[in-house]
Amino acid sequence: MASSSLLLASVVVAAMVSAVSCGPPKVPPGPNITASYGDKWLEARATWYGAAKGAGRKDNSGACGYKDVDKAPFLGMNSCGNDPIFKDGKGCGSCFEIKCSKPKACSDKPVLIHVTDMNDEPIAAYHFDLFGLAFGAMAKDGKDEELLKYVAGDGDVVEVEIKEKGSEEWKALKESWGAIWRIDIPKPLKGPFSVRVTTEGGEKIIAEDAIPDGWKADSVYKSNVQAK
Repeated sequence: MASSSLLLASVVVAAMVSAVSCGPPKVPPGPNITASYGDKWLEARATWYGAAKGAGRKDNSGACGYKDVDKAPFLGMNSCGNDPIFKDGKGCGSCFEIKCSKPKACSDKPVLIHVTDMNDEPIAAYHFDLFGLAFGAMAKDGKDEELLKYVAGDGDVVEVEIKEKGSEEWKALKESWGAIWRIDIPKPLKGPFSVRVTTEGGEKIIAEDAIPDGWKADSVYKSNVQAK
C-alpha cells in the first residue's frame, strides 16, 4: 500500500451523521470510548493511504466486503476505521463528518466519509485511515496536494529507517498498514532519532533528530522536510 502520509498525521474532529443509508455501530466499542456520537465533534487522527487521489486499495475493495468503492454511492470518499469505528464489521457503511483546521491547508469544513475498511494499527482512540481522495477533500480549494504532502511522479514511500543519536546504523522499519510503520527490537532504543525515508523514485529524505529524546507514543513530531 502507498504510504505517502507517513510524515503527516492530521488532527481532525469527527461526528456521526444520521442518514437513512448510514447507521452507527450497533454495539458499544469499549470503556471510555463512546459509540453514541450524535452531533458532538470528537477529536480524532487522520492518515491516508493508496493513490493520492484514489480509493485506497488498488482493487477498490476493503474489509467490509464492498466492491468498487470508487464508484457510487461511495465515490472514493471512504476510510478505514479502528475498533470504535469499524467495530468488527458492525460499523461498515457508517457515515461520519470529518474536518481539520491544521495545517494551514485545512479548510475546517466538514466532509462526509463512509467506513468501508478496517484499521488495525491505530495511532489514536479514533483513527481514520482515509483514502487519498477523502483526505484531500478536507483541504481548501486547490490545496489538496499540499495537505497530502504528495509529489507527483516520485512514487510511494517504500522504505523507512531510523537512527539513534550518535549511531551510524540505520534500522529498517516494517510497514504494518497504510501509513503505519513499526520496528520490532529486543531492547528499547534511545532518542533522539533521525528518520530516513526512501521513495519509489529512489529519493532519500532525511529528517535529523525528528523524534526527540523522551518521545511518547501516539504523538506527532514535525520533521520540517519534504520530498522535492
